Amino acid sequence: MRRLALILAVLLASTAAWAHPHVLCDVHAVVEFKDGKIVSLFMGWKFDPIFSASLFKDFDKNKNGKLDPSEIKDIEREAFHDTREQDHFTYAKVGDKPVKWPDATDFKVMGVKDSLLYAFRLHLPEPVDPRKVPFSFTTYEETFYIDMDFPDDKAVALTGPGSEHCRVTIAPDTGNTIFGGVVTPKRATISCE
Repeated sequence: MRRLALILAVLLASTAAWAHPHVLCDVHAVVEFKDGKIVSLFMGWKFDPIFSASLFKDFDKNKNGKLDPSEIKDIEREAFHDTREQDHFTYAKVGDKPVKWPDATDFKVMGVKDSLLYAFRLHLPEPVDPRKVPFSFTTYEETFYIDMDFPDDKAVALTGPGSEHCRVTIAPDTGNTIFGGVVTPKRATISCE
């Protein structure tokens, strides 16, 4: 019996050592239209309660129990800005052409129940008419240290003039796997009549 317990302990320890991801993140997005064209994505990343608590503890430097504007600026600079190198983990395509985002704007950090949420806007380099060319995007962190996922079919919404006859389809991005082919991110595709 002791031998079985030892084997189980070793298996569980090795599984924990290889376990991924370390951070869970629900992704929400609002696809923003103007004059019938997509102009930007307003993104929301809601982190799991454990990571949120750690982030809060690290950046609530004056220990007043809230994130002050200067502390949010510190989060933006120290815990968000570097995501620019990976397109803010938001990989969009206009047709088959990848989008290179300018830097994100309107960065905010909000509390949602027991979690923290990053909110920010990604402006397209030029407006996209989804009636003429397909537009889609996926969100993931390539090493799968952070598991980023659309939590349901309503995680992406459309807003603004010209979005009325458009819809979002969220499906596995089967041509795009990460973490050694083990994980398939989801892709949101916008189609319009």
